[in-house]
Amino acid sequence: MVEGMLTGFRVLGFDLETTGLDYRSDRIVQYALIGSDEDGSHINQTALVNPRRSIPPESSRVHGITDEDVKGESEFSEHLPELSRLISGAVIVGHNVSRFDWRFLELECMRAGYEVPVPRAIIDTLTLARKLRIPGRHALEPLCARYDINISRAHRADADAGATLLLLWSMMQSHPKEFRGGLDELQDMLSGNRDTSNRLGPGMADLEPVEGTNGRLRHSDQGVVIAFGKHRGRTLMELERIDKRYLDWLSSPSSPIPSKIVSELVRNQRE
Repeated sequence: MVEGMLTGFRVLGFDLETTGLDYRSDRIVQYALIGSDEDGSHINQTALVNPRRSIPPESSRVHGITDEDVKGESEFSEHLPELSRLISGAVIVGHNVSRFDWRFLELECMRAGYEVPVPRAIIDTLTLARKLRIPGRHALEPLCARYDINISRAHRADADAGATLLLLWSMMQSHPKEFRGGLDELQDMLSGNRDTSNRLGPGMADLEPVEGTNGRLRHSDQGVVIAFGKHRGRTLMELERIDKRYLDWLSSPSSPIPSKIVSELVRNQRE
């Protein structure tokens, strides 16, 4: 069952190196998507990026990337078409990805005028380590050391992305009872919708799908909820309050859900 949870999906370790820690003002200097496609073929998409600003020495000391390294490299926006293609519909795995890497990606998409790609799921191994109550420190390097995973070039995007995939696999193997459900149940657990003591029992997948949405929207007692992406578990009405731009995208022709269905659901819930 552990192996089957991710079978048939594009599964990609995702990591960024940046000029600093503030996603609102700092910029990306390297990215990596490492993993496998639906057919099992290998994916290794990594590149240096010119942030169009100086890389502080303290950041260079962490990841080893200097201004000279990125001189002449293209801006992040030029990589977005291929990154968006790979991320859309994929299972994205990263360490602290929800609070760090994904926020940088969202801001870069906004700057470039791109819609943020919608993955099938995001698995944050930092959140997972905390949920599983794994002893010791939960930074990537000590967790990898605990599972005998070697990071030969720590704090380079490709090395960290690959190590995060191995870390996820190791945690799944060492805690098989926690992964006896499916991908949706795992997402429920990571998002806090379920207590881990319930061992990934019924969750989002048990809600009735909205017809014509391929399970991406589901009926709940609180209204129609989103069953994918960064707002998974939120209702359409919640989105009107907290992220109207995302709701507008769901209602647009580029949405993975027929725009007519979303518009009608929103209109019905307003009445």
